[in-house]
Amino acid sequence: MVVVTQFAKLETISRLARRSARPAHILIACMPKSGSTFLSDVISQLPGFQRALLYPASDRREQELDEYCLREVDAHDYVAQSHCRHSEWTDEMRRTYGLKPVVLVRSLLDVIVSLRDHVRKQSPIWPMFYAEPAHADLDDARLELMLARLATPWYVNFYMGWRQARGALMVSYEQLIRAPTQTVSEIVAFSGAVCSEAEVAEAVERVCGVGRSRLNVGVAGRGASLRPETIRAVLELLDFYPDAADDPYIQAVRAQGQAALTGQNERAAWPSSVAVSRAAPPPPRLAPARYWIRKKAKHLIVARVTPVVLVLAGLLYWRWPNDLIQDTLPYGRIDDVLILLVTSFLAGRLAYQGARQRLRPARR
Repeated sequence: MVVVTQFAKLETISRLARRSARPAHILIACMPKSGSTFLSDVISQLPGFQRALLYPASDRREQELDEYCLREVDAHDYVAQSHCRHSEWTDEMRRTYGLKPVVLVRSLLDVIVSLRDHVRKQSPIWPMFYAEPAHADLDDARLELMLARLATPWYVNFYMGWRQARGALMVSYEQLIRAPTQTVSEIVAFSGAVCSEAEVAEAVERVCGVGRSRLNVGVAGRGASLRPETIRAVLELLDFYPDAADDPYIQAVRAQGQAALTGQNERAAWPSSVAVSRAAPPPPRLAPARYWIRKKAKHLIVARVTPVVLVLAGLLYWRWPNDLIQDTLPYGRIDDVLILLVTSFLAGRLAYQGARQRLRPARR
């Protein structure tokens, strides 16, 4: 009984800590086919977390962060996956809405094989490159070369941008499938959320057990089967970035490609643990006030100030004797009553909509 009581107390303290802390906002900025759905599913199974959508639509549209979507879910603990590249806008949204970016990457060679399977088995529609249904009928060599030339440049753009970002957590697909519990635990700790290792392990087991996630094959090193022409097309793209030659991710992709070209079956040595990029710079002195105004000003004006102004306008009209119908005339208060009713209705409507929006759950 004592053990059970102590355990209940610890659980209560843990829940209170989660509620009192600032909401955790985890942004999975990911390469397509890098295990982001699996990772998001696991985190969304943790206590207090839910999935959120930070862009209005996908299809062939780039998945850049949308401020309206961010404002909608700001009060919740959430995880959101997005194939968004790094930019000044992304940094601005990250600072304003407290996003913790987790950059999920995968071998460029392995990605091509998974993209090939996706185009054939699911859909050819991507925002990163333009493919048509007829492309699914191409033979392996032709389709893989097409993806290397059309899709891989976006992936290189994605990585080269995020490797320059400050305060981002780099995670590889290879690391995620090798040690999912440890990887998710480090991501949660990076976000500032409070979750035990047992809760993370249970979430991983739950997602893996029901097969709910689109973790295609879940095997690293599939790119070794690519044709030499396709591998060279990918490696040639990396030659344009000599400053990144010492980057661990670039070195791992090159090692995998060279091993495949020389007929070796050795797997690339991917980083064994997550890595945090350069520390984020301190915000400007007036940044907290500016971010608060940006996040709250619209809600404050629409749901707080405007209703008060409407009610005051109705009361002033009531007090004004020489209005549309003079108050001294018979039935002179009819217009006063109508104006007061209309302004009160509009004020109540705006206040209700504002409160409802603040309580609206995150979109899944």
